Amino acid sequence: MLPMHLFLVKMRMVTRVTISKVEAEKRARERWSYWRLILSDIGITYADLENMDDDDIAEANAALDIHQKQLNKTKEK
Repeated sequence: MLPMHLFLVKMRMVTRVTISKVEAEKRARERWSYWRLILSDIGITYADLENMDDDDIAEANAALDIHQKQLNKTKEK
């Protein structure tokens, strides 16, 4: 997978061509570990991701998994 900072640079360099819905979904699935952090309520931004390497992304996703498990346990009580 392309590191986030290179992904963002590449995305800025691409001319404005609208991609198909199928291509958009494919790209979103390939980059889910990035999108998951942006879409969560933990406040990670594109700028944050740009400064993170793949290990940081993996660690942030693992921390989010732990956080969600803790929230689920709290709700079960």
